[in-house]
Amino acid sequence: MECVPDTDSRAYLLGRMPEADAERFEARVLEDDDVFQAVRQAEDDLFDAFARGELDADDRERFVARFGREAGRLAFSRALAQRVTQERPHGGAGPSRFPWIPLAAAAAIVLIAGGALVLRPQPQRDRIPVANAPAAGAPASAAPPVVVALSLATSRAAGETASVSLPAAAPALQLRVRLNPADKYDRYTMELRSQANRVVWRGDELKAALDAGDLVVTGTIPTASLDAGTYELLVRGGADDLGFVPMRIMRTP
Repeated sequence: MECVPDTDSRAYLLGRMPEADAERFEARVLEDDDVFQAVRQAEDDLFDAFARGELDADDRERFVARFGREAGRLAFSRALAQRVTQERPHGGAGPSRFPWIPLAAAAAIVLIAGGALVLRPQPQRDRIPVANAPAAGAPASAAPPVVVALSLATSRAAGETASVSLPAAAPALQLRVRLNPADKYDRYTMELRSQANRVVWRGDELKAALDAGDLVVTGTIPTASLDAGTYELLVRGGADDLGFVPMRIMRTP
């Protein structure tokens, strides 16, 4: 097992690494499961430290800039820290972290109360490749896509329905799907089917990348393809079905 200093993982996660070093480190994370798990553990520790107020001012500012949009995980970490504080005697051992959260549980965290965690674009470096991206030369004033973070369920019965409000002015819906770290493939496919089992959009040859320590695959769907209604998103890695996300699209003015 390759040893990864916690200082290196924290520097990468908090954006302290120089660009060239960060790219080399990210390549190691994507290629080596041991390094990937070490970074995931360091990320879990950062969320714990943030929830318990143990980060210094600079680390806290960097953490919020990088992870502040992950409302579901932040709420989970705060709730866990509060519960452990209430249950642990003074001076007791710190909380143990869980390994990779099972996919159904992860969906419950990200899809709070059946609603999708909807994100807005932020001014930060994004390494995730986007399918069907706007053509070069598009007007800078064009409305940004609606961005939704999702986690897969391993069966249709286990998946919670993600509710997405799609404004009429939005040109596209960008789906960022968090994958199980073990599901590493050279290429991925996303397929969105209507309630009538009609394929309304398909993204092929998609690549996964790291986003804030998570393995994420991204697809961008033109809103012209989406009417209000119920859909199912299927994600494949190579020829393997990895999971499903039921979705409810609501069109708004």
